[in-house]
Amino acid sequence: MDISKILQTTPVEQAVKPENNQVSDGTFKFILASNIEEQDLQVRLNSMMEEITRQGDRLSKKMDVRDMKRYRSLIKDFMNEIVNRSHKFSRENFLDRKGRHRVYGIIRQVDDTLDELARELVKDEKDHIAILNKIGEIRGLLLDIFT
Repeated sequence: MDISKILQTTPVEQAVKPENNQVSDGTFKFILASNIEEQDLQVRLNSMMEEITRQGDRLSKKMDVRDMKRYRSLIKDFMNEIVNRSHKFSRENFLDRKGRHRVYGIIRQVDDTLDELARELVKDEKDHIAILNKIGEIRGLLLDIFT
């Protein structure tokens, strides 16, 4: 064995790899798109909530069946938006004490409250305090869902 052959080694040059600045799985685009979509949803829900509040104030000042129908449709649109979005974005199931899905229980309660409000408006005796109480209760339920 010749030692001189072993000591005369030539250095190996390392190949320079070009830097890859793109993310291969597209997670950045996904995160960016979801943030934009969440911001749009937040703006839309805030504007819907403001419109519901204005319509509720209008309904409390002037008791009219048209205003009631408009108020009811605004709340239904708001609830549809929340329910559709919650199923799309949420992967957790929240259950109440009886084992039911929490959002479903709140939606049912809002519909019952809206029906009671409609009955209050149709009555010959328009008790302002009862109607304002129902509007405040609906507003509170919507704020619970919203936050």
